[in-house]
Amino acid sequence: MLNKLITSKAKIKLLTLFLTNPDDRFYYTELHKRLAIHHSLLQRELKLFVEMGLLFTTKEAGIRYYWVNKKFTIYPELKSIIYKTTNLADNLREAVDKIALINIAFICGSVAKNLEDAKSDIDVMIIGDPDMDILTDAVLKAEKMLLREINFTVFDPSEWKQRIAKNDSFVMDVLNNNKIFILGDEDELRRLA
Repeated sequence: MLNKLITSKAKIKLLTLFLTNPDDRFYYTELHKRLAIHHSLLQRELKLFVEMGLLFTTKEAGIRYYWVNKKFTIYPELKSIIYKTTNLADNLREAVDKIALINIAFICGSVAKNLEDAKSDIDVMIIGDPDMDILTDAVLKAEKMLLREINFTVFDPSEWKQRIAKNDSFVMDVLNNNKIFILGDEDELRRLA
């Protein structure tokens, strides 16, 4: 989906890496090796992102480093788009296509609240009755691609409703905070209650 909106594969790779690892600094050679982007294209895309203000750069001891500007005007929106359209979302959608028993899936916690740091994992809430083996395989693939740990919690719809009826503090916290929806939306989540 994202490749139709942003036609440069290099831009998608860079955005995905920087926005899913917002506290990491990457040096130029590392970016070239990790993302397999031709030198001239990589230089051009990095220069564009620096000029836009999305990335910061500095040179230390002859090594050029880049990192994301979390105060960039549309940083939260870009991050949300990346999480919805790449790796994690694609792998979860793949699992859903195979099992078709996930009603709603969303990212919550520090990533959704824009409070994550380098040690933060990605918290995913799933409401449905998925095959856990298939779901676990999809999450493991996403972890490898994102280079981030993913913790997922699964509730079947009836348990979700019971937890809401009991005013469960964990569930209420999830409901009342920011979410990045992978499947479904806020309205569907509220209707489940």
